[in-house]
Amino acid sequence: MSRKSFSKTLSLLLMAVFLFPTYVHSQANRNKNVSNEGDGAALALETPRLNPDNLFVAHYVSTTAGRKLNYSLEWNAKMRHAQWVAYKIDRTTIPQNVKRCNCFDVDPLLPENMRIDNSFHKSDGFDRGHLCRSADRLASMQENRQTFYFSNMSPQINSFNAGIWQKIENEVGYWGSLISSGKYDALYVVKGGTLDKRLINFSGTQKHPDGTYPTTDNNGFTVRKLACPAFYFMAILAVKDGNFSAIAFYVPHAECSKKRYSVAEAKNFVVTVDELEQLTGIDFFCNLPDIVESAVESVADVSEWKWQ
Repeated sequence: MSRKSFSKTLSLLLMAVFLFPTYVHSQANRNKNVSNEGDGAALALETPRLNPDNLFVAHYVSTTAGRKLNYSLEWNAKMRHAQWVAYKIDRTTIPQNVKRCNCFDVDPLLPENMRIDNSFHKSDGFDRGHLCRSADRLASMQENRQTFYFSNMSPQINSFNAGIWQKIENEVGYWGSLISSGKYDALYVVKGGTLDKRLINFSGTQKHPDGTYPTTDNNGFTVRKLACPAFYFMAILAVKDGNFSAIAFYVPHAECSKKRYSVAEAKNFVVTVDELEQLTGIDFFCNLPDIVESAVESVADVSEWKWQ
């Protein structure tokens, strides 16, 4: 489908939502979250369909305008890793009022028997890789501190974290910065690593800054028994004046041979949200009306996005 045809089709679908609300509403959200867990966070647009086998956690911050959702996650206790982390970028989150705190800490909302601390990451050869980026939460120190909870960390190969993954993260951060100029009203971001596809029997050739080489066992766990994903993913939903567009990334977790990557190289890992759902088993953006969700998740048009 061409970009023009897709835009026309999506406009017609959105028109149906608003002109025929009774008919559409009766079948529009068959896969949405029905729970009001996390004080309503389960119903946020960025929140995927919840898995009852995992623990849903929502982190809030206090602002002058009241209580605000900072980010949420689904905790897989067996894997000692978040299934995904979801957050929104809007005009309230893009100001950079504070600096990165580097204040790693346990997640106080996890039960004590599920909590991860620094001992699970010590001398394992991997970065403590953020899922919700510290750089996406610099509006206040409270927002930034919460991104340093170990529940938001994933064992990432250093050159990957500072290489192709960082390039893609920077592109998404750039799209978020365009909110200030009116390009978008908001971005909804979901990030994570594949816990069913892990990096098995890995022996890294690049020494980590901590002086050790990254390794995993035959089940894909680090020396500290954290699940190490074989792929990392992002799903991004943008909205402007009620019009939605989406794009996703699916990236092999591997050592990188360089630090600087081009836009063309980042685009190599673009997939549709529909494709990412097939690859991960996660139902993204389930709280959208189904008629809109089906339209936006089937297309990932790289020309619709402004790249650095």
